[in-house]
Amino acid sequence: MRYIIIFAVIFLFENQMIIPQTIDSIFMSDSRIDSTRRGEFSIEVDNLTFFKNNEYNSSFQKGYTLPGFWLQLKNVYQPFNNLILETGFHSLWFWGADLYPAYAYRELAAWNGKENAYNVHILPFLRANIAFSKHLNFAMGNIYGGVNHKLIEPLYNPELNLISDPETGMQLLFKSKFFDFDLWLDWQNFIFKNDTHHEAFVSGISSKIKANDEKSRFHVYFPIQNLIRHKGGEIDTMSGAYTTINTAAGAGIRYSTGTNALKNISLEFDFLFNKNPKDTDIPFNKGKGYYGKLAFQLKNFNISTSYWKSDNFISMYGNPFYGSVSYKKKGVYFHKPSMLHVLAEYVYPIGKGFDLGINTEIFCFLTGYMYSMKSKERYSFKLENNRNFSFGIYLHIHPEFLIKL
Repeated sequence: MRYIIIFAVIFLFENQMIIPQTIDSIFMSDSRIDSTRRGEFSIEVDNLTFFKNNEYNSSFQKGYTLPGFWLQLKNVYQPFNNLILETGFHSLWFWGADLYPAYAYRELAAWNGKENAYNVHILPFLRANIAFSKHLNFAMGNIYGGVNHKLIEPLYNPELNLISDPETGMQLLFKSKFFDFDLWLDWQNFIFKNDTHHEAFVSGISSKIKANDEKSRFHVYFPIQNLIRHKGGEIDTMSGAYTTINTAAGAGIRYSTGTNALKNISLEFDFLFNKNPKDTDIPFNKGKGYYGKLAFQLKNFNISTSYWKSDNFISMYGNPFYGSVSYKKKGVYFHKPSMLHVLAEYVYPIGKGFDLGINTEIFCFLTGYMYSMKSKERYSFKLENNRNFSFGIYLHIHPEFLIKL
């Protein structure tokens, strides 16, 4: 693995035609509507091939490797200036897998046996995007999900952009000079009468109050983000209804240097709060966290370092490292853990619609102790075994073929 990393770094740094981007830009979709393309019909291929190796050696979770790709093939039609219709399919493939769990993936899917499996994992894709004005868009069907919500990492693990199915529901997008927001509903589980699983959905809002123009040399902003996950409906035959809440609010500043060597420096601090449902296996129903991030966008790559401190915090979709529950040892929890996270990433734009990205991450725990609810045993982190390293390569292919009608 170390030789692959060395080769990739040498290749990227020797090439001088690279335009600085971020790995997030590979995962994002453009929700803007170009009114000049009215009446056009096209076919779009959207593919992300990935190889992500997580070398984890901590009590939070086990390491694993994600080799594979997802593919979207879509027909895109713009009948009016303010409307785009997309239809097609979404499929996820892992190299070496010949059977797939037969339900929607919101994280790395769990195996339930061959009676709940298919040879492929494929879903229909349908999206309608309506522009009510130059500031306001409404999407229905497969919404602009994942990294498009711009959630901070303690709330959303970027790895879900690789393995999760497209979000489905409704979405309202607003963007102006001093305020942005993304309001969405992701309907995850539908139930029929006598179904033996919960109705489930997630609603969220990701907003940013901008104190001044984003193009200013010093840009100050205030992010506010909230996720609510609910399980249980009126015709639900399962007992109990559960609601989980994750909330974040903070302040940030970005300084644009005006030079090519160092594009900008940004600093952001967020306070997080969560509320867990009662009558579950989790021994605490409230938690909080503190998140600070310092990022540098250089000429050819991006570097960031962040600090995390939490107390009984449970993240719905964040990396387990940002939570207080062990995914490795059942019944083990963490008391006030703190962590340092370092990320370096590079994106090489091969050409229009073709990008190659590489990133590496280090997670290092600093303080805290573990305890078992069953035995009441308490013991400190073994920092000498705290090696948590991740490396990923991503190839995004997104060509578009205009069809003459």
